[in-house]
Amino acid sequence: IFRAIASGVFVFLAILMVYFYFKGPTEKQGIVQIPAGKVTEPYEQLTSLNHDSDSTQKVDESIKSIEISPLPGSDVKIDEKKRELWLKAGAMVKAGDYNEVIKLLQEVSEKDNRIFTDIGILFLKTGKYDDAIKYLEKAIEYDSNNFTAIKVLALAYYKTDRLDKSLHNIERGLSIKEDQALQFLHDKIGREHRTQEKFIDESTRHFKVIFDGHENGNISRKVLGILDDAYRFVGKELNYFPDQSITVIIYTEKEFFDTTLAPGWAGGAYDFIGGKIRIPVKGVEGREAELKRVLFHEYVHAVVDSITQRCPLWINEGLAEYFSRDYPKKIGQVVPLNYLENSFIWLGGRVGIAYWESYSAISYLIEKHGPAKMKDLLVSFSKSSDVNQAFRDVLGISYSEFVSSWGKS
Repeated sequence: IFRAIASGVFVFLAILMVYFYFKGPTEKQGIVQIPAGKVTEPYEQLTSLNHDSDSTQKVDESIKSIEISPLPGSDVKIDEKKRELWLKAGAMVKAGDYNEVIKLLQEVSEKDNRIFTDIGILFLKTGKYDDAIKYLEKAIEYDSNNFTAIKVLALAYYKTDRLDKSLHNIERGLSIKEDQALQFLHDKIGREHRTQEKFIDESTRHFKVIFDGHENGNISRKVLGILDDAYRFVGKELNYFPDQSITVIIYTEKEFFDTTLAPGWAGGAYDFIGGKIRIPVKGVEGREAELKRVLFHEYVHAVVDSITQRCPLWINEGLAEYFSRDYPKKIGQVVPLNYLENSFIWLGGRVGIAYWESYSAISYLIEKHGPAKMKDLLVSFSKSSDVNQAFRDVLGISYSEFVSSWGKS
């Protein structure tokens, strides 16, 4: 009976976790980018504009194409005991209680090691990549052709900057069957691997900076200093300090564009797939303010991503703008906020309004409720698929009520 229960839980979580992790809401994009150069006019392109670019669409489509298939023997008839455990595990996943689901499945896995893949995915979801790798490797020991475990393991190694091992598992997966997502990741990581082959790294407790010691050797300490300032300042304001180290990769301009395939105006990027900040650097002398703006902005994206993948874009960008720059004044709701939940790019040359408006809306919420409430709001988003309820639980007003009333008077 227990084995049957385990099999049922495996099927359920396999389907549910692929939805919540790999098929997350549309606002979780592959790469967020910030334009280069000094911005003096609020109507210019102000920050991350590449949400609808070809490269981002490819990333998004590739991740969405990743699917987990039940292993042989898991299609057993559902009895009441299994259904009860099934529903319990499902409720935990929907509520974002991943650690509790992991504990439950770790007990189950003692009787059925086919659960290792699910545990690995859950650890990946919680940012515990080394634990994810351990369980995914166990799953592959049990079944060397476990395509799902191999695919997710490739991503886990990528997130920990072990590009050789990531590529090895990608190629291993592709030898089992063709897969658009793995092929995309193969090409993406291949570009990075070629660029970063001779890079070195320096680390603090919270950041690892990867760079070309010959080209950018004098910049890494400056970047680490700014990032540590961002960690302390943003962390104190939001009352949140990410547990996981964040990787920042410094490129020359050519390396940056060759690796990220970003448009020519991009001055930095946060890669949601790898959880990495990527910046092109010409030099620091006379550009400290610009470098600080870019790093603070991208760091805030990393903070948001570490809390939730369910966040309206205007909130994500509004927070990044709030902590990285000042605007001459605040504006109201020029563009309906519910039009700014997934993308700004459709605004074309007036896209700067969206960032200005997002900054203004977040400024209003912080002035009214305090910055720490923004972290509470992000946590609430992570635990509920109902954005109205998540908003109401933290701010006392539903999301719909806020977007229909703020900035219209």
